[in-house]
Amino acid sequence: MDNMNFDIKKLENKKSVWIYIGLFFLFILLLPHVAFITDHISLSSNEGWNAYLARRAMGLDHAPLYPPSEQMVFNNYPPSSFYVVGLFGWLLGDMIVAGRVISLLALLFCAWATGRIVLAWGGTRGGAWLAGLLVMLYCAVFYSDYVAMDDPQWLGQAVIMVGFMLLAGTGGQAGWAGAWRPFCAGFVMVAGLTFKHNILALPAAAFVWLLLTDRRHAVAWTGGCLVSLCLLGGLYYSCFGPDFIQGVFGHKRIFYARGMLKGLGNVVGLGGMMVSCAFVPWLRLRHRSGLLLGLYLLLAVASAIVQRAGAGVSHNACFEALLAAALCAGLALSYLATAGAMAGRLPGRTLLVGMVGLNLLPVAVSLPVYLPYLYRSNVTIIVEHLGASDETIAAVRAIDGDVACETLALCYWAHKPVVMDFFNYSQHVAVTHDAQALEQAVDRHDIAAFVSNSRFDTQEEVWEFPTLWRIIRARYPHVRLQGAAYIVTP
Repeated sequence: MDNMNFDIKKLENKKSVWIYIGLFFLFILLLPHVAFITDHISLSSNEGWNAYLARRAMGLDHAPLYPPSEQMVFNNYPPSSFYVVGLFGWLLGDMIVAGRVISLLALLFCAWATGRIVLAWGGTRGGAWLAGLLVMLYCAVFYSDYVAMDDPQWLGQAVIMVGFMLLAGTGGQAGWAGAWRPFCAGFVMVAGLTFKHNILALPAAAFVWLLLTDRRHAVAWTGGCLVSLCLLGGLYYSCFGPDFIQGVFGHKRIFYARGMLKGLGNVVGLGGMMVSCAFVPWLRLRHRSGLLLGLYLLLAVASAIVQRAGAGVSHNACFEALLAAALCAGLALSYLATAGAMAGRLPGRTLLVGMVGLNLLPVAVSLPVYLPYLYRSNVTIIVEHLGASDETIAAVRAIDGDVACETLALCYWAHKPVVMDFFNYSQHVAVTHDAQALEQAVDRHDIAAFVSNSRFDTQEEVWEFPTLWRIIRARYPHVRLQGAAYIVTP
């Protein structure tokens, strides 16, 4: 027992060696993302799309934030993120860079909030550090495409985590005396859904937990949700009308059952942390908070698997499962570091080291392969292609007339208006079999050029959006390679 007390003191007061090691590797993993955050290399087709809509939210483009469905530009996201990014982008002068900075800060906040919740539930400082580091390390290694990318997923998650912290700090006030925290938590969580509307596991888990543990708090939480829904929903509906409802909730999308296998694979990758759930019942968290954590993890895992069935849905579907699993890991470490537990003949110290190692094992196994890939892709490729990307942007800017880009960031940096959203329009065509808007545009040559990152050569043509490109190529036969992309003209 004296040895265990020594270990606790070392863990809490000296923060232990593994925390510094984790911070060092985290710095190495984040460095390439931060170093190139201002460069004109698109990290995702979403970046330019988000940038255009942020400009519309700020009134910098004379076009509606929620276009009518007969156009070739769609908006299936709630509006709040476009105003936050738009305001910061207006100050910086670049919506994409603004979105990247906000996304990175939101990710850091989510990691910090995860540690704070561990502490609020009675965990140790070491457990809080572990939970936050796991969020960052897993993101940097397995979900690196969303690190410092202009996308509202982490921003929406950060807002909802504020509501989670309010719930976690409910304290010992039961009934109406402590109802202000659940009320505010409900308000903030619904507000978070106006940034990104697929973050459903935590709000659903909170509602069920409150319903089972404190009916008065459940009423207060529901009241906060309804007030937020009426205020924000009513405000946005009054601003945008039915096109807002149609855009967010009536969006056309293809679903593939095989996509659920990807979600399952993502969840299995978090399995080391999920083993920590076995320790949660032993923690005897106050106010049955372990029930909330279990519900959160269960619903987050189910949500990740189901969401990955949607075309275009990527690792962002797994962020809630990552946060829930990291909470389990942090609390399990706290229990093992303080309880001196035994499992058969295994002493608590062995369990402690084994549990931490199990949590870090996927990252440790992946680092020897991932680190060279990270620096090769984020450093070598970006440096080599930055000039080519700038050449493409200059060529697009020089074209007289509207230009439609597969990678919308190219058209954004070329200061061209957005006339076509390839991904969402392809989904619309696949579901409705109606490509009349594109057919009319190419027949009349309303669009001066199309810019493709697909491959064109004399032997074969490989397109990401074959249905759309067959329509385009029927009227636009000329193709030239310009920098990092192909420019297709009549």
